[in-house]
Amino acid sequence: MFSTKKAVALSAATAILVSLAACGGSDDSGNSASKDGKLSGSITFQTWNLKNDKYTPYFNDLIKQFEKENPGTTIKWIDQPSDGYEQKLSADAAAGQLPDIVDAGASMMYMLAKAGILMDVSKEAPKAAKNYTPGGWKAATFSGNGVEKGVYAFPWYVNDGPQYYNTEVLKKCGVSTDKLPKTWDEYFDAANTLTDNCKGDYMSTMMANDMGDLASAGIKIINDDHTKYVFNSPKAVAFLQRFVDLYKKGGIPPEALDAKWSQQSDFFQRGTIASMGGSAYSADGFKLNAPDLYKNLAVGPKINDTPHSVTVGYEMLGVNATTKNKPLALAFAQYVTNSKNQLEFDKKAAVFPSSAGTIDDPYFAEAASEDSVKGQALKITLDAVKNGSASRPAEFTDSNGNDYYGEQVAMALQGKQTAKQALDKAVAFANKKLQQK
Repeated sequence: MFSTKKAVALSAATAILVSLAACGGSDDSGNSASKDGKLSGSITFQTWNLKNDKYTPYFNDLIKQFEKENPGTTIKWIDQPSDGYEQKLSADAAAGQLPDIVDAGASMMYMLAKAGILMDVSKEAPKAAKNYTPGGWKAATFSGNGVEKGVYAFPWYVNDGPQYYNTEVLKKCGVSTDKLPKTWDEYFDAANTLTDNCKGDYMSTMMANDMGDLASAGIKIINDDHTKYVFNSPKAVAFLQRFVDLYKKGGIPPEALDAKWSQQSDFFQRGTIASMGGSAYSADGFKLNAPDLYKNLAVGPKINDTPHSVTVGYEMLGVNATTKNKPLALAFAQYVTNSKNQLEFDKKAAVFPSSAGTIDDPYFAEAASEDSVKGQALKITLDAVKNGSASRPAEFTDSNGNDYYGEQVAMALQGKQTAKQALDKAVAFANKKLQQK
């Protein structure tokens, strides 16, 4: 769950959201701040998939402390299951019942912002920017195609991770383990060597079917004003062609072309693929579930031609634009996402903070100093979340281009169309969706 909450099933959500701008807000009667700035009244705060034995005590204590510091306030916490969450948000918004504060990833926040449902917190809380990392603030900034440029959520927890390697497979297939690949040139050198020497084994399942792959190769995804996708450049075509060539010679498992395929970890644990991405804490799972693999496990940064990670995933808290208690909603959203409370949540959830400076807390430094695979993975991930950013535009949802893009890439790898045709079709499809009101 915490590696990044993916935006799924957004086509139905988009349809519901088209005509929401005139809808009302939460039905909480609220109250507001008094003339002296004192908070009062009630709001509803909604998370998803967080009300359980692991996290309920944290949120109960968090709310209790806030209400103690602000007498006369009441925070109603509700939690929704992950299945159908996007549709639930959309339906609530359409009915004028969207909670005062909602938890979601960038893609769903963008859809709500485009429908006029979310508050531009850069206007309502102009001093808040300094409390968050530049990457987090940027991830919550949306513009173009009916969205006035603004920041439509407070950044909350984030995640990224390293690349894991099975050194036994690398050695068996003639790939040096002294210098693990960092750039795409190095990756393809290793992948081609492995494929030449070990038929039926694979370097990984990577095949440029993700915007993060393109962005990590230095390929521009969308223009600066977010009005046009541009990821069909000659550079992008050449990059995808390298995967087409690798697949043709047997260097990518055919199963990986199925978007529903989910056996990557199994392939890695049994040595069919030599490398896979994961979270900083995946090493614990490998140690527990695959001790033979763990003995041969090495870790390095994700493959990247750019200075910093472009695969950081952000979770956010958005504030309903029509809340009846704006002061309290803004105050509590910032309270949940302040440095102290983010740090406490990160410790429980094995994620990382978007609050400014929190990543430098000794808690993370001590964990990353361990002389272990986990320690190395944490060190790599800390650098990624501290200096990196998200590359997939929030507009590029599954239904608005991501799924279609993956289908076109799969067809190119199978030789059913050229790399250029795949990218041209994907860009045309995504641009058509982008222009829809």
